[in-house]
Amino acid sequence: MPSLLHRPNHRTMPNERCYRCDTILSSTNASKEHIIPNACGGWLKAKILCRTCNSRFGSEVDNALSDQNNDLANLLIIKRDRGEPQPIRGTLTSTGEAVSLERDGSPRMAKPTVEEVIDGDQITISISARDESEFRRILNGFKRKYAQLDVEAAIKSATRSQDYLDDRIHFEANVGSKEVFRAITKIAIGYFTYRGGLRKHIAHLLPYVEGSNDQDVVWMHYPVKPIYESGRTEVSHVLRLVGDPAQRVLYAYVELFNTRNFIVRLNDNYDGRELDKTYVYDVVANLERDRTISLRYTRDQLTDLFIRKDAKPFDEVRRRFHRVLSIAMERQEDSHREGLIGRAIQQSLGKYPDGTTITTAMIDEVVKSIMEVITPWVLHRLNPATGKRG
Repeated sequence: MPSLLHRPNHRTMPNERCYRCDTILSSTNASKEHIIPNACGGWLKAKILCRTCNSRFGSEVDNALSDQNNDLANLLIIKRDRGEPQPIRGTLTSTGEAVSLERDGSPRMAKPTVEEVIDGDQITISISARDESEFRRILNGFKRKYAQLDVEAAIKSATRSQDYLDDRIHFEANVGSKEVFRAITKIAIGYFTYRGGLRKHIAHLLPYVEGSNDQDVVWMHYPVKPIYESGRTEVSHVLRLVGDPAQRVLYAYVELFNTRNFIVRLNDNYDGRELDKTYVYDVVANLERDRTISLRYTRDQLTDLFIRKDAKPFDEVRRRFHRVLSIAMERQEDSHREGLIGRAIQQSLGKYPDGTTITTAMIDEVVKSIMEVITPWVLHRLNPATGKRG
């Protein structure tokens, strides 16, 4: 009797291997890697890592880079492949009070404030909470201590307020670190592999990316001359890969949010094929841009960049941050205005059943509701003394 031939239920992907562990990738073990981390607004994905290596790299390498870029990801209200940016942690300039800035630009207390004053038989509890559920949770905690406390009555009598913040929020923005440099090198390796590069040309960098050793292969880099002309409201991620076998160099340029820029030496003895690849992704418009990037170095020029490392590119960093923050503020204002109008329409028309015929009276109601919610915002944006925007 002929024996049955066992056929595995997965498909092998020819010529595709995990660049970290070198295992053959198949439909069952391959994982789509975000070449620029998802938390930074990266959408370019490729099956260049197995699931195990992708998971390890994501938790051990990408976190520092994601944290450092969370400020711009949040302020620009970028779309991500999945999830949302975390709030930005900062302090009020006038008081030093800790606050968080949400993705929609709304400031919130970093934590609730609770004050308990006992004066003889009189107990006064003052609570400032960030939302209803937090307020109830705090009250329930006091209920266990003071059985006579009427939680529902306290919630009913609580004052609810919402106002615009007449203060500035201070937060720190950093560029680079040992951990971030490793993550940037991982981006460069990922893009090289995505573009068909061979593992043998970057294998020597894997211990560095994993933190097993230190290598002088990445640094901040802000070219003196602009490498391309961006649109007025464009904020982009830029990847530039050059493999020059004649010069025997392989390097990558990584630019995130047009502000945090790096150069990576991938191989100083490159003997692979010629590579000249560019990727530009506009995180504001959420689309890939067709850009010509004028960035190419000889071997001597690349070596010189690492010898004379620019330790203080502060003026250029400050200029770039100022431009991107200006774009972010415009987006925040547009988002807030649209949210106010949407809320006003919902408040006025939401009470009517679907299919209700719109009447002139209903339109007047919508206009009145919009004016009620828009007016405080407009007044806040005007300097009362001059009538000009503050």
